[in-house]
Amino acid sequence: MNKFAYKQFNETYYEDKCDNGLKIVVWHKPLFNTTSCLFGTPFGSFDINQITADRKTYHFEKGIAHFLEHKLFESANGDVLSQFSTLGANVNAFTSYKETVYYFSTSDADVSVPLNLLLDFVQDLNISEESVEKEKGIIIQELMMYLQNPDSRIYFETFKGMYHYYPLKDDIGGDEKSVTNISKQALEDCYNLNYHPSNMLVVVVTHQDPQKIIDIIKNNQNKKRFKPFSEIKTVYDDEPLNVKDAYKEIKMDINETKCCLGIKLPVIDENDFERVKKDWMFNLSLEAYFSGLNPKYQTWIDEKRITSYFSFEEDLGKGHSYLLFNDHNENPQAFKEFILKELENFKKTYLDEETLKMLKNRNLGQLIRGFNRPENMSVAYFREYYNGVSLFENLNMISDITAEECFEFINNLDFSNNCLTVIKNAVNE
Repeated sequence: MNKFAYKQFNETYYEDKCDNGLKIVVWHKPLFNTTSCLFGTPFGSFDINQITADRKTYHFEKGIAHFLEHKLFESANGDVLSQFSTLGANVNAFTSYKETVYYFSTSDADVSVPLNLLLDFVQDLNISEESVEKEKGIIIQELMMYLQNPDSRIYFETFKGMYHYYPLKDDIGGDEKSVTNISKQALEDCYNLNYHPSNMLVVVVTHQDPQKIIDIIKNNQNKKRFKPFSEIKTVYDDEPLNVKDAYKEIKMDINETKCCLGIKLPVIDENDFERVKKDWMFNLSLEAYFSGLNPKYQTWIDEKRITSYFSFEEDLGKGHSYLLFNDHNENPQAFKEFILKELENFKKTYLDEETLKMLKNRNLGQLIRGFNRPENMSVAYFREYYNGVSLFENLNMISDITAEECFEFINNLDFSNNCLTVIKNAVNE
């Protein structure tokens, strides 16, 4: 067991590994009275084309990661949700683009029973042909519900307009065709490939003795046998820089026209540290310019250039880089022209030192406050672990960012590859 102490933040966690390769992290919070446990795999909706170390290739249907999440809650011993409820523990799960996570929280002093239950149900895929077919209808109904939500739909359609091949264009749950094509055998193949202990991580945030928690996990794993692990890699088709569709229009039953300008940026092919640092620089700079911190912001609202619904989102991730602007606007083309014009001004604007300091402190405060929420801590650790930069590296990184670095990065960006997505009222057309 290795101990990592960060005295500056009064935080300590421990790392260990089981003989089968399962990585364990126990974050010790002696003043807490709640324990949060997470068990996850870095396998999400992006991972549909995979290749093993021995060059064996797999192609899975879109949405299979989400489908697996659903099916793992089936157990030969009964309903998993009810079992956790009986133990006084709240259990949940989620699938994202690059991860699938199962977690619970409990204030019970005896964490061994729910922790063993978490490990056991995630490591036991028990499905039948009948149950797989039944689940398809449930998932398709869930997908249709999201498509009927205009706030979700505008994101889906914008990504579809931006990307030709990259899986960000596809819904995490897949679509009706892909879900219908998922088979029991494909689910089992996918599970065996991606849910091996060597490809997974357990994160426990607790007030209890870390060695006790590690012993519970190791004892559980020592009773199980797994086939040798084969390293896996997700492969992607080459994605052109230009967007697929410059304009998309959808009709729905809404009161106000919604629009989203999606800007496709070059992927950052540097190491994880530099990529994450540039992500922070981009975010801080955008916050300073496209928020109330900018004196021009109120004028934009007064002149109806933007509304109170205005928002932006950016992500400089592994394999993709994008920037989105959302608003309600009856003249979407004017909205697009306004944003693109202001982005050119944005590139020439030097970030004020006082504003940068305030934004850095705000973001540092939000990250540090997250240390007081057990579920947030476990999910944040898991995500940053696979993102290649630890939580504490993020804290130091933000502190060290300078206005000169921000300006140099922003000034070289190209915002010309963009897609405008509009949702209009179907009744008034």
